[in-house]
Amino acid sequence: MNVIDAVKNRRSIRKFKQQPVEREKITEIIDAARYAASGANMQPIKFAVMENCNDVYPCTKWAGYLTDWEPAEDERPMTYIAVLGDTDIKKTFEPDAVAAVTTMMLVAEEMGLATCWLGAIDKKALKELLGTKHEVLYLLAVGYPAQQSRVTDVKDNNIKYFEDENGVINVPKRSLEEVFVK
Repeated sequence: MNVIDAVKNRRSIRKFKQQPVEREKITEIIDAARYAASGANMQPIKFAVMENCNDVYPCTKWAGYLTDWEPAEDERPMTYIAVLGDTDIKKTFEPDAVAAVTTMMLVAEEMGLATCWLGAIDKKALKELLGTKHEVLYLLAVGYPAQQSRVTDVKDNNIKYFEDENGVINVPKRSLEEVFVK
């Protein structure tokens, strides 16, 4: 798979098979993230892996556009990568974290793994759960997909993703003509 294919195929997946992700794959994903762009090359982003941890799920919120929905217990991810900011190195993290998470999602896609970038999380509870001094920025759910997702065209300026009658998540994307300002 080339980078363009990974970018075009990668979608957020919210239903996962109950199949553990091999530790080697998680390590490779994190190793790739350390190569991501970092402002002034400060590299303040750290990572913590949380596997088979039932305490993580209550700290998350899922699929804001799919009202009254969350993954069933047998659809939840078995692995999360916590994305952390080291305040001893830098006080702001957003560009560095975004570059790292994007890199991890693309590497996971190449491996046949699904991801869901979670920002609606209880950062305080996760920090306590991890026992870390670092700031909790995001979670990346990682696993084997138990659902499909596809890109559709934006219609009537509606960008809300939705599940169709076949259980496929449809993700509207704006056209190239709309986003490419010439």
